[in-house]
Amino acid sequence: MTNQATIARQLLLYTLWADRVTIRALREVTPEDLTRDTGSSFPSLLKTAAHLLGAEKIWLSRFLGTALDPVPTENDFSELIPLVIAWEETAAGVEAFLAGLTDEQLETPLSWSSSRGESFTRPLWQPVAHLVNHSTYHRGQIVTMLRQMGYPVSGTDLVYYLQEPAG
Repeated sequence: MTNQATIARQLLLYTLWADRVTIRALREVTPEDLTRDTGSSFPSLLKTAAHLLGAEKIWLSRFLGTALDPVPTENDFSELIPLVIAWEETAAGVEAFLAGLTDEQLETPLSWSSSRGESFTRPLWQPVAHLVNHSTYHRGQIVTMLRQMGYPVSGTDLVYYLQEPAG
């Protein structure tokens, strides 16, 4: 029987893998297309990727109990390379976090305040699952935007990660 920590680690590893697939695809996009208004939740590929990164940074800081100042927004990156560097730094933090994750930690209550000032307390596994789900949602938007612009992009579904030798 697989324990909860193993599942959470695999889902976080999947998120890191899918983020890297997405970043590879974004590296092939022209600067004009990165900032082109696509009419999606966030106006462009770059702003959507920046939102995704910002959310992962926020959740990681909550998981670790560390302050994040300033809180990142989708307006913090006007070019891809600084976003990629920040993403790799965040990925390293996620890797360190998941390496020591235990079943007991996942059941421990985590308290945080939302960007609207609302307070929440949930067992850690719930916000971890939210991070994975939120990232998947916005990566799907990025994949759609890339395909609509005519860029080739690999799928980032969980099943593709699980078919990889390391998955």
